[in-house]
Amino acid sequence: MTPRGIQWREILSSNKKIALFIAGIAALLSSFVINNKVSTYVDHVQGPSVGDLILDNIPIYDLNFIFFWAVLLFWAGNIIYRLIFPKEFPFILVSMSLFVMVRCFFIALTHLGPPETLLVVPEELSYYSFNADLFFSAHVGTPFFYALLTSVKRIKWIAIIYSIIMVFIVLMSHGHYSIDIFASFFIAHSLSVLLLKIKPIFID
Repeated sequence: MTPRGIQWREILSSNKKIALFIAGIAALLSSFVINNKVSTYVDHVQGPSVGDLILDNIPIYDLNFIFFWAVLLFWAGNIIYRLIFPKEFPFILVSMSLFVMVRCFFIALTHLGPPETLLVVPEELSYYSFNADLFFSAHVGTPFFYALLTSVKRIKWIAIIYSIIMVFIVLMSHGHYSIDIFASFFIAHSLSVLLLKIKPIFID
């Protein structure tokens, strides 16, 4: 692994890489704003809840702490790591913004009401959490997508294991329909295949 100081010098010495870094930050922040608008719309037009083969056959568990705060800890840790070793950071930022935008497209088309759950959104997270932004699961899909993008093996495996753990957490808490959870793997993989083709633009 290239030492952190050298990685930062490589980025700051290239106008192209600086521009990509700034563009990645702007794109991700913009995607969050769009996600808020789309999710707010879907919450207002949501329809009734429907049955689910898996959820209908397992009890609901109160996993609020893991569902919300473990996610923040996971991503906070990865942001810190990327700030220390920023070589892939511009690529990750741009890729994540596209992932959020693709998810916005899907949730805008899907107006099912949420399954019955014990999850209660903390007030301080209310800007980022909604009831009917269901398809597809970001809790599961985003870390798996992140794992496919990074070339750091340790981070890759941590993200994959975390994503698999989140499958069980989200199912047990009835935070998503099962189709939201399992479809997220296929969507994340398909999008990563496309984005990895342009990764050399950010890294080289």
